[in-house]
Amino acid sequence: MNSTKAYLLTVPMGKEAHRLAEQFARQQATPQKGKRVYLNTLAVYAVHSYLKWLQIETNLHQSDSWHSGMQAIFDVADLVLPGIGKLECRPILPGETAFYLPLEATENRIGYVGVQFSESLSEVQLLGFAPAVDAILPPEQLPKQLQISDFQPLDALIDNIYQRKIQISVLHSETLVNLSQWFQNVFEGAWQNIEELLSPAQLSLGSNRSTETDSDQTKAVVRRAKSIDLGMQLAGHSVALVVELAPETNQRTGIRLRVYPNDDQTYLPPNLQLTVLDDSEKAVLEAKARAKDNWIQLQFYGMPRTRFSVKVALGDAGIRENFVI
Repeated sequence: MNSTKAYLLTVPMGKEAHRLAEQFARQQATPQKGKRVYLNTLAVYAVHSYLKWLQIETNLHQSDSWHSGMQAIFDVADLVLPGIGKLECRPILPGETAFYLPLEATENRIGYVGVQFSESLSEVQLLGFAPAVDAILPPEQLPKQLQISDFQPLDALIDNIYQRKIQISVLHSETLVNLSQWFQNVFEGAWQNIEELLSPAQLSLGSNRSTETDSDQTKAVVRRAKSIDLGMQLAGHSVALVVELAPETNQRTGIRLRVYPNDDQTYLPPNLQLTVLDDSEKAVLEAKARAKDNWIQLQFYGMPRTRFSVKVALGDAGIRENFVI
């Protein structure tokens, strides 16, 4: 086993950490569950304290490990890093060389920090960081345990957070796409004819509108597609976001969004999400890909000058497009 001694970091556990751990433990149904929640709480608090010292933002109260209902049902020790994702902080008991990962601790995580406990709970040691496996793996292929020897130095955690911040800033589009201009054949450069991105077989899947009637005038439906690459989360593959507009009565515009696999893939990666957010950042519609979905879709109507955003995401990686009608 590789030695972790060179990069162990000791974090003191003060009165506030133990007060919270005792409070959460008392709410549990059994002493065994209470002990597990106690250790999970201390582990999360230790990593929170370490990141706070590094001036990396965390949010304890958004973490499942800080909610009594989630504590009672699941074995979770997650810590939310706003805008980045969830970090799992797993307690490791004296003498353990590996530890079990419950399924709920493997979903939507950016990685794991091992928190070593001794007989005394006055301090803990952070053993290192293990990045999460590829988000496109089905649940049955996710790891069931981690070896302590799998941990990388804590510097790897900081590098991972930094790289994710860069990725998010790159993927977040600040451009406002004016959809009303599409009816005048004015398109931004990244939006292509759908035939350039999708095969005839893909385009034949499902029903596609061809014309709509508005004020007794027949207008062709406008469709454009954009290739989206979520990097490592899609194992090097990309997907295509298709936006379809159809003029309706009373100045309304019918909007249909679809996401297709790209790069000659047959199916979308499971758990890929398509979300529509209104101008107050509230998610109003959402679709999620299942095991063998060829595409996912959302459909709605909008009035002139309505603003909304569309997010395509897998795990902690996502891209957002902003629109106005």
